[in-house]
Amino acid sequence: MFAVEPRPHEAFADLAATAGARIEEELHARRLLRRRWTAYLFLALAIVAGVTGTSALSATHGFTRWQPLVLVGLSYLVCFIALTRALQVIPVSIAYAVWSGVGIALIALIGWVVFDQALGAGELAGIGLILVGTVVIQLFSRSTTH
Repeated sequence: MFAVEPRPHEAFADLAATAGARIEEELHARRLLRRRWTAYLFLALAIVAGVTGTSALSATHGFTRWQPLVLVGLSYLVCFIALTRALQVIPVSIAYAVWSGVGIALIALIGWVVFDQALGAGELAGIGLILVGTVVIQLFSRSTTH
């Protein structure tokens, strides 16, 4: 058997090790916060690109006009690339809830403002519930980031 004799601690070495550990923890926490903000920026880009592509769909006239069709294709490409980047940090359930909920609300707003589409009380209530559900999921989710 090996016997290990206790040695006296060196105060400066212990202090340096503790300080180094705290500094490393703080740097790690900052990196995680930066990754989370970057992921949410990618999620916002995915929402804007998806809403742009969906809004341009009616201008294609059943895929017969190529200019809006190119916009739709590029918008969806950017949307899914950005969404994929966001999913590297944000759990898929949270990202999809935010992406779809905010996207639905924005598309309804664009339909009302740009395309003069009327929204009834039922549609407005449903969209409101979707947004409230998205906020509740975001605030109370126990899912952790990757």
